[in-house]
Amino acid sequence: MVIWFVFAALTAAVVGALALPFLRRYTVAPERASFDRAVYIDQLAELDRDRARGIVGEAEADAARNEISRRLIQANVVEPEGRPRRSPLAVAGLLLIPAMLPLYLLSGSPRLPDVPLKPRLAMAVENQDYMALIAKVEQHLAQNPGDVEGWKVLAPAYKKLQRWSDAAEAFANVARLAPADAGARGDHAEMLVFANDGMVTAEAGRWFAEALRLYPGLPKARFFQGLALKQEGKTEAARAAFAALLADSPTEAQWRPMLEAEMGSLDSRAPVLTQEQVAAGQTMAAGERQAMIRSMVDGLEEKLKSGGGDLEGWQRLIRARSVLGETDKAKAALARARKEFKDRPDAFAALASLAREVGIE
Repeated sequence: MVIWFVFAALTAAVVGALALPFLRRYTVAPERASFDRAVYIDQLAELDRDRARGIVGEAEADAARNEISRRLIQANVVEPEGRPRRSPLAVAGLLLIPAMLPLYLLSGSPRLPDVPLKPRLAMAVENQDYMALIAKVEQHLAQNPGDVEGWKVLAPAYKKLQRWSDAAEAFANVARLAPADAGARGDHAEMLVFANDGMVTAEAGRWFAEALRLYPGLPKARFFQGLALKQEGKTEAARAAFAALLADSPTEAQWRPMLEAEMGSLDSRAPVLTQEQVAAGQTMAAGERQAMIRSMVDGLEEKLKSGGGDLEGWQRLIRARSVLGETDKAKAALARARKEFKDRPDAFAALASLAREVGIE
């Protein structure tokens, strides 16, 4: 019962603090009024001297004298001490907030007990509280960091929540505690790729190589090794790596569509338009050169709309539109590319990174 008195006191304090500016009594201090009167009288005297010296004309002097006299009369009027200036808003606030209490008592659940963290964690499984389950495992691992089974539970949970860095660390712990686990090494490397906006970093490459050493046919590691070759500009080597993986992949393999899309992007003959080429054309005076560059960009866009699966082509198009100052078209290309690659987290992350780089997001 004491808690309700505490809540009531806090509510009254908050209402009072909010209403105080509206209920404060405003008066004009006598000292300030005397000072203002002295200033205005001096201004009238100065105005008369300027009029006598011919600095100010008769009309201007009359207008200034009227304004100064008005201010002098206002300074002589002192508001009676203690006269409040209350706002209807303050009165409404004072009445409305307490009036909400009966409504809460009728519609709310004031007697419903709170659920502290410890009981919530204890009932996480029974209540199917996913976030509480994760917190429970985290709490367990904080006390037992060597429990590999705990890390095996936590790592996929982080992956599902797209907490890529946390997932990478969790899979690294699985790999550390289970030395012969090629899958954990591959999963750790994959999370590193996602955490770096789809780029296969050198660290991720080392982990993929380690996974392949333990299990030479691991599809995930083979795919990302091919992707790394593609990102390095080694098109033919990437093509060979993807083709070998495709030949070894069953028809029903879930990675085949993504693999085929990557191979399709390598086979695409979309015109290559670098940022340097676009920038050079932008600064040239020749209208023909400018028209040629825009024609190349338009042709690239038409080819991508018909093909759709070329991630690098979409990236070139977005960059080219941005360099040409066609911000709206760059944003439209970004939206179209995101729609094309909505089921590929690596491609989606790469597009997000590019959008931030060129300043369209």
